[in-house]
Amino acid sequence: MSSEQAVNIGVVGLGSMGKRRVRDLLDLDVEVVGFDVREDRNRQARDMFGVATFESFDALIASGIRAVVISTPPDCHVRYYELCHEHRVPYFSEANIFTPAVTWFSSREASSGVRGYPSATWRFHPLVRDICRRVESLGRDNINSFSHQYGGFLPDWHPWEPYTGFYAGRKRTSAAREMVPFELEILIEAFGPVAEVRALTAQARSWDAQFDDTYLMLLKFASGVVGTFTIELHQVAPVRVTRISATHSALILDLGAQELKVFEKGSDTWQFVKPGAILQNWGFQFEHVYREEMRHFLAALQGASYPKTWAEDRHLSDVLYAAELSHSSGQSVQVRDVASAYDGLGWIDE
Repeated sequence: MSSEQAVNIGVVGLGSMGKRRVRDLLDLDVEVVGFDVREDRNRQARDMFGVATFESFDALIASGIRAVVISTPPDCHVRYYELCHEHRVPYFSEANIFTPAVTWFSSREASSGVRGYPSATWRFHPLVRDICRRVESLGRDNINSFSHQYGGFLPDWHPWEPYTGFYAGRKRTSAAREMVPFELEILIEAFGPVAEVRALTAQARSWDAQFDDTYLMLLKFASGVVGTFTIELHQVAPVRVTRISATHSALILDLGAQELKVFEKGSDTWQFVKPGAILQNWGFQFEHVYREEMRHFLAALQGASYPKTWAEDRHLSDVLYAAELSHSSGQSVQVRDVASAYDGLGWIDE
C-alpha cells in the first residue's frame, strides 16, 4: 500500500481475534491502534505489538482512524455498528450470531455515507474454494448428499482463562451457537441458500454454566442438495470434516488435516490435494486466511469489490434462527418463513 493510500485502522476488542487482526494488519504495513473495555487487554496489545491503545471508543475515533475492525463479542457488534455509522467511519465485523435485517444496514449506510463489511473467512481458504469449484463443475444436481461435522472442546478455545470468563461460555453467545453460521458458510458457498431445516439442540456435557454445546441439523438447500450438519463443543478430539457424495465421485474436505481427498469411482483412484506452499518453506498456515480477509477489506476501502454482502450474512442468521425454532417446535422450518420473523437485535437483551 503506497503512502498516498496509507490507512490507519482502529481495532475494537483486543481479545484473541482482535490481537490476530492487529498482527495481520501490521503484516500488511497498516498503521494500527486499538481499544478494549478491559485495560489488561489494552496493555497486552501495547506490549505484544507496540501499538497505541485508547481508553474509549470516542478517543479511538478522535485519533484520526480511517476505518474500524470490530472484534468484540458477537452481542456487542451492533453497538459498534451504530457508533461507526454515527461517526461516519467504515467498518469490518467479525462473524455474527444473529445479524440485523438488510434494511437496517441499508438505511444507516444511506444516512451516514459509509458501509460495513461482514466477515467472510472461509471464502479465502484455498481448499474451500477448491471444493466449491469442484461442486460447480460436477453440477449440484449430481450431488447426492453431504455431511459436515465440526467438533471442538470449548476449554481449548481460550486455555489461558476459564471458559465462563469469556463470551463462548455463556448461553446467549455460546460457542456452539456461534459456530452454526460460521461453519454453514462453507456449505452455502458450495450449494447455495438453505431452504429447510430440522434441528435438535442440547447440552450434551456437564459444564460450569448452562448453554447448548450441540446442534444437530438436517438441511435441505434450495438447489435440492440434502445432508447433515453437526456442531459439537464437547469433542476432546477436534474434527472439521465435510463429506460430499456425488454420482460418480466423493469429496472429503478435512480442514483439520488441511487436505481435500477426491475419489473417482470410474478409475477407482484417490487424489489428495493440499494447499499450496503459501508461506514458502513452512507450507500452509490458517493465519494466511485471516490475512487475506484483511487484505480484501483494505482493498474495499479503496473501492474494490468485497466478496460478501449483508444479505448473505443475514441468511446465515436466518438458518440459525430456523434451527432453534425447529428445536423448540419439534417441526421442520422453512427458512423463508423466518426471514422477517426477527430483527436480529432483540437477542442481545435475552
